[in-house]
Amino acid sequence: MSDASAPGSTPIPGPEDAPQPSPQAPEPAPASACAPLPVPPGGSASLPEPTEADRRATPGSARPWRARVGHARVAFLAVAGRISRWTRARWRTGRGRAILAVIVALILAVPSGLGLVLVTVLGGDGGADVPVTRVATLGVVAPLSGDLSADGASVRNAVSLAVEEANESGAIPGWRLELSTRDDLSRPDGGAQAADAFTANDRLIGVVGPLSSLVAKVALPTLSAEGIPVVSPSNADPTLTGAGTDPRSRPYPTYFRLAGTDDLQARVAAEYAVRTLGRRRIAVVDGEPRYGTTLGGRFAVRAAALGATVTSVYQVQGDDPDGSELDSTAEAIEQEAPDLVYLATGAAFAGKLRTRLAEAGASIQVMGSDALLQRRYTDSAKSAADGDLITSLLAPPTRLPAAGAFVADYSERFGGPAGDDGSTTPSGAESTDASDASKRNREEATPTPGTRTPPATRTPPATRTPPDTRMPPATRTAPDTRTHEAVAVGGKGGQPTPPHEGGRPAARDPAGSGADGGDTAAAQRRQAAHDAAVELAQRRAEAIPAVAAYAYDAARTIIRAAATVLPGRPAVDAAARHDIVAAIARGSFAGVTGSVGFDRWGDTRTPSVVLYTVLGGRFVALTTWT
Repeated sequence: MSDASAPGSTPIPGPEDAPQPSPQAPEPAPASACAPLPVPPGGSASLPEPTEADRRATPGSARPWRARVGHARVAFLAVAGRISRWTRARWRTGRGRAILAVIVALILAVPSGLGLVLVTVLGGDGGADVPVTRVATLGVVAPLSGDLSADGASVRNAVSLAVEEANESGAIPGWRLELSTRDDLSRPDGGAQAADAFTANDRLIGVVGPLSSLVAKVALPTLSAEGIPVVSPSNADPTLTGAGTDPRSRPYPTYFRLAGTDDLQARVAAEYAVRTLGRRRIAVVDGEPRYGTTLGGRFAVRAAALGATVTSVYQVQGDDPDGSELDSTAEAIEQEAPDLVYLATGAAFAGKLRTRLAEAGASIQVMGSDALLQRRYTDSAKSAADGDLITSLLAPPTRLPAAGAFVADYSERFGGPAGDDGSTTPSGAESTDASDASKRNREEATPTPGTRTPPATRTPPATRTPPDTRMPPATRTAPDTRTHEAVAVGGKGGQPTPPHEGGRPAARDPAGSGADGGDTAAAQRRQAAHDAAVELAQRRAEAIPAVAAYAYDAARTIIRAAATVLPGRPAVDAAARHDIVAAIARGSFAGVTGSVGFDRWGDTRTPSVVLYTVLGGRFVALTTWT
């Protein structure tokens, strides 16, 4: 039974009983969704601009930044229009045009001022005006080990002194120099290694060295090929600058040297042996490597051309361990009995041969090349070497008139001779005199070497007082009775300069009493201090190897040339090196060793030859040929 048929229940209406909507009253739709937009007469309908929220919510709508750009553009155009109208209004009057000119100047000055501020802040140190300093390298190749290490060390020291002076004085504006030193071991392979190292240095402006011509023959092809300037203080092989070739050509265009050649040294030595000493029978001992014509060979040719008989030319190695080469050479010379032996060997072999000849009782004059200017020669030969003659292409500081300041600076920087404590006064001198003498030492250093006694008036070597028997400064003779050489530095024209007062000689009081006695005592103390300063300057000059002064001038040659080329350049390149070579070739200056300048082959214009003698184990310069 169904529930509908139950008594008392209310019937449920069906679908057909539901109320129907009236067609006369339809429900209006929302205006935002379907209401028509008003259309202006003759126009077309347009949608309103969507809001920011609508753009974010509606896919494909315009991006926010485009709206901002549009607004900015409208604002910029509005401002530009106002500025344009204001400018046109001002331009109509003279005062307005002046105002506009000031504004334009200020606008142009702002970027420049900002740039200057940025450069100062970023490129300076706290706003300080500190210029940029670039670095260039000066090279040195020399034997820093082995038998010639003393010469090599002096070359390094001299170049270091020149570099320090250049940096202190600002010789190359905007640039600072540094030193690069290479040990060539006095061997060809050492020179080749040094040359390779220098060519790898892109800041190198030049090289001082080598000392040995044999090393130079190996190093120069590499250095010259890279355009590196090279100034040697002592190379003597004529072929390094093309001498002897026909027609003559320059093999190394970047190479220069301050020393003369072996041709000059052989000619001067032969002329002195034959014409001055009158020697007619000459033996030559040649120990140089067999690379072309040697100095010994050149001497033999020159001596024969002057009329002497060259009895023999002994080719030796000079390094035989058993001494057989030394014995055979000494025996052959004793049998020949020449009246002069020319030694072109190393110092060690020459010293041993000199000793053997003396022990055999052979009275033979010995002359040698500059290779004998070593302590090893005198230490080995001892007193047998006294009176021997040696030629050199380098003048010692004692013979260089302009070397005084160099000697003083070198000794102060690297030390003086043995026993030199830096004082320039004799023991017992009063402090006042000591300070005065110390102050005068540098001033008197320059004329000291150059005002020594001329060769023609110097005491002959055989009669000179040996160094170990000289009187100390405190007991030396009075100024008016001393020898010319001892007082030459104190006067003019070689005349002694005793103490004067008011143009009259000071009165002498043996008792030392009274005013005159006190003045005399003070004058004697001052003279003693002066003598000590002169003697110390002389000892210091003698302690510095001759090659050091030439190395100093070689370094100054390169530095002076670089000073005309590097300022204003950003770096050391091939063009800068080329210009430095050209500046060296055309330049000249007064150096420590004399006038420094070169001919078109790279040879010095002022070569010289110095004749030394050995006296008491010391090398004493006798005369100089220029």
